[in-house]
Amino acid sequence: MRFLYPAFLFALFAIIIPILIHLFSFRKFTTVYFSNVNYLKNIKRESKRKSQLKHLLMLLARIMAITCLVFLFAQPYIPPDNQEQKITAGIVNIYIDNSFSMNALSSKGQLMEVARNKALEIADAYPPGTRFRLLTNDLEPRHRHFFNKEQLIQQISEVRISPRSVPLSLIYNRFYDPTLNQLAQVTENTYMISDFQSVTSDFENIRRDISSTTYLMPIRPTKITNLYIDSCWMEIPAHKPGQEELLKVKIRNQSDESYQNLPVKLYLNDTIKALTNFSIEARSEQVIELKYLNLNPGIQTGKVEISDFPITHDNTYFISYNVEQQLSALAIYGNTQSGNGGIRYLRALFTDDPYVRFEEMNIENLAISKLEEFNTIFLINTGEISSGLMNELQRIIENGTSVVFFPENNGNIENYNQFLSRFSASTITNFDTTSVELGGLEWEHPVYSQVFRERDDKIAFPKISGSFRFSSATEISEKPLLWFRSGQKALSVQSTENGNLFIFSFPLSGSNDEFARHILFAPTLYSLVINSVPRQKISYTIGREPFAIVKNLSGMELSGFSVMLKDDPLNFIPDFTSSGANQLRINLNDFFSIAGHYLVSYRDSILTSISLNYDRAESSSVYLNTNELKSIMEEFLTDQFILIENSEQRFSEIFEEISTGKKLWKLFLVLSLLFILSETLIARLWK
Repeated sequence: MRFLYPAFLFALFAIIIPILIHLFSFRKFTTVYFSNVNYLKNIKRESKRKSQLKHLLMLLARIMAITCLVFLFAQPYIPPDNQEQKITAGIVNIYIDNSFSMNALSSKGQLMEVARNKALEIADAYPPGTRFRLLTNDLEPRHRHFFNKEQLIQQISEVRISPRSVPLSLIYNRFYDPTLNQLAQVTENTYMISDFQSVTSDFENIRRDISSTTYLMPIRPTKITNLYIDSCWMEIPAHKPGQEELLKVKIRNQSDESYQNLPVKLYLNDTIKALTNFSIEARSEQVIELKYLNLNPGIQTGKVEISDFPITHDNTYFISYNVEQQLSALAIYGNTQSGNGGIRYLRALFTDDPYVRFEEMNIENLAISKLEEFNTIFLINTGEISSGLMNELQRIIENGTSVVFFPENNGNIENYNQFLSRFSASTITNFDTTSVELGGLEWEHPVYSQVFRERDDKIAFPKISGSFRFSSATEISEKPLLWFRSGQKALSVQSTENGNLFIFSFPLSGSNDEFARHILFAPTLYSLVINSVPRQKISYTIGREPFAIVKNLSGMELSGFSVMLKDDPLNFIPDFTSSGANQLRINLNDFFSIAGHYLVSYRDSILTSISLNYDRAESSSVYLNTNELKSIMEEFLTDQFILIENSEQRFSEIFEEISTGKKLWKLFLVLSLLFILSETLIARLWK
């Protein structure tokens, strides 16, 4: 404890006055004569002891009252923790957290409004001539400049809730970025007004070589509640008219109460397609399944909605995908007897299927330039693959095409290995002529999980007449889908960028007619075609994913592209680059700041839709409490960081405490009055 006016402490000598009064009593006694005082001896001794105690208590009360009055005029205070702190600064930095979580409510209203008012109080506490800087999650270029008090007040009034979620380290380091701060030698004070959510409070990344002082001012909601849609996804990559879709919706409950029979709605092309109710326990998550039918081909724009308050940015989740009118498959076969024999099985499977456009080409008459037009390409028992075909197959697989490889019994193993090594797949070692029965399949892989409703491990598998054996290198990332009883793989998939290479270890020929006629054959090959469609990305997250890819743009000029937000008449030309292979990479910059469907057009024709959603990082509702902030400050931050625990009090009082410490004169005023009152009560009531 220290004193603003320590000279007043000399007045403590005034306590001598009550002491002298106690020692030299100036009271006049009156003598009263009694005939016999023997009966009064005991009463006299008792009264004397009580009188002495009474006078001692009165003396103590008078001494304490004088002492408290002296301390009162000496202005006692407790100095701040940082003895070197100076509240006066040439520059004052203010950060206002305007993320979605600031929509929550406190006892004084919306957190965003409380933060704005607190920033105005900070501005009002500093004298004229102070230079201010303001930062929000938007990181606007205009906030790089200094403001006077009037300009700052105007800027603060314009701060609104933003969809951007920015880590605190980025804000702090930006304040003290030497490339932006031209007045690095001037004393600075920084105030960070935020709810300090755990997901954004990365104090470990804050620069520690800054000498200026930073004050953390947490503001918290009175009740932490939020129910939100975390994500949506579909497990089947291909979409066709008349197909039953299964949309999975993950919902999280961040409150301490459970909810019963709440509705969740799915709108598709502005029409409600599915409606169901769900119940969810406190602090839990649940996956809801919505089923519906695709009625028409083309672009499908949809949204899933729930109802929750006051945080509403995460109540809607936008999705979009394309329903293909038709998939295309090509069979490339060789001139051998097994090559010609294998093609008939594919003809029987796909020729009459309206959803799969099936074509076939002899390898000697192959038009390599047309391969990119197909979703799936079957290599049926080609004895050898030319280098030109290898190059084209590698290119289209990387761009999203699926290739299904059936080797020829007498094929060129060295040539096959050159092809397989391009995709880091395991290579062939030899051909085994032994007939082996298939022994199992990967039920959980999309190729089979979407085909069979129930798992049956007792299925009767067919026999394969001769198969290739492959190397078993541990670094190979191939996924076995079918295998023999011996454990050797019969069918595997090697994923490469956007496409897949499916590798059979045996030919599709008359010698394996048992497999071609088995119940496993049709669903396996048909599912390979369905899964050949690159998984469509049904949504993107604003601020987290930097770009979106638009495919199948053959023959289109880059100058003809534009983007518009659905139901908004204004369109704009996005920042994009051509990524080759008839693809367009659209940068999701500041133009894509509102959640919704962004329609990508080429001249007057809509090509696709990019669905954007707000980042769910602000939906977690997990805040750092006072003890956690103190612990983090002790671990990561220097003593230049000060936590203002009672940030709800007026900043003028906080400002005074910061500048001169915690003043105690009010306490000593109350104590002096209490001691005076106690001395009066003792004198009047103690008989």
